[in-house]
Amino acid sequence: MPDSRIPPALEAPGIRWGILGTGWIADRFIRSVQAHTKQVIAAVGSRDPMRSAAFAVRYGIETAHGSYEALVGDDNLDVIYVATPHNLHHEHGMLAHKAGRNVFVEKPMALNRAQAADMVDLARDQGLFFAEALWTYFLPKFDVIAQLLDAGAIGEVLSVYTDYGEDLPPPHRIYDATLAGGPLLDLGTYPVSLIARLIGVPTRKGGSSRTTPRECTANLPSR
Repeated sequence: MPDSRIPPALEAPGIRWGILGTGWIADRFIRSVQAHTKQVIAAVGSRDPMRSAAFAVRYGIETAHGSYEALVGDDNLDVIYVATPHNLHHEHGMLAHKAGRNVFVEKPMALNRAQAADMVDLARDQGLFFAEALWTYFLPKFDVIAQLLDAGAIGEVLSVYTDYGEDLPPPHRIYDATLAGGPLLDLGTYPVSLIARLIGVPTRKGGSSRTTPRECTANLPSR
């Protein structure tokens, strides 16, 4: 088996990150970054100043901004990590790019191709970095698989079957349509991106869906 070409996370030079959002995924991102890298979580921004301040204290972040606009306007940052719900990724990615900021956006980067193209085009026009935080791309085992495929070690791939599930009981946001809920954008990104990487972008697509049982969405919090 070939060795992975993915360098250790600790070898990456530290840069200053601003975290846009203070929810669960921001929490998980910061815990991982602080435990395994030299990256500096320098600022956080929230629509609620008190929430932002409490979040900053919890993780030892030096600056707390009481709005997203203030965060992306902070000239002491190298990159903005967009950690808001799916349906806000386009809005907040564009907000950061328009402020001249490099952007790392949580997956899925957008709800559709048009939204993604907006952010990609703006980043290119301004010469900014833009990437989706699909962490599986950087797992050593997937680089080993890519090398084996490139070398023709297993022949031509004609079919790929993937199956991925996770226990996310209500009232998890995956059940909330107003937050672009549903398993495809949340969990389906992993197998879909893997298939595209293994055998290329599909020319035809098909699918089926099943509606979430009513009892699972009856007690979602009001907004």
